[in-house]
Amino acid sequence: MKKSILNLGNTLNKAEQKLINGGLNQCDTYTGPNYYDENNCEAFHALPSYHQNCARVHHLCFGL
Repeated sequence: MKKSILNLGNTLNKAEQKLINGGLNQCDTYTGPNYYDENNCEAFHALPSYHQNCARVHHLCFGL
């Protein structure tokens, strides 16, 4: 059974994989700073969520 499960479907090439997940790397469109320090937390939180994971941010921006 394991062998039949592992052989389901076809392997997708890189171009086909991009079609499935949208192919857009959200960080490609991000033009902000690479790092937000504790004085720029408000600017970081104003970013769209898909851009928030494109930059590093100081831990104090999360109230820790």
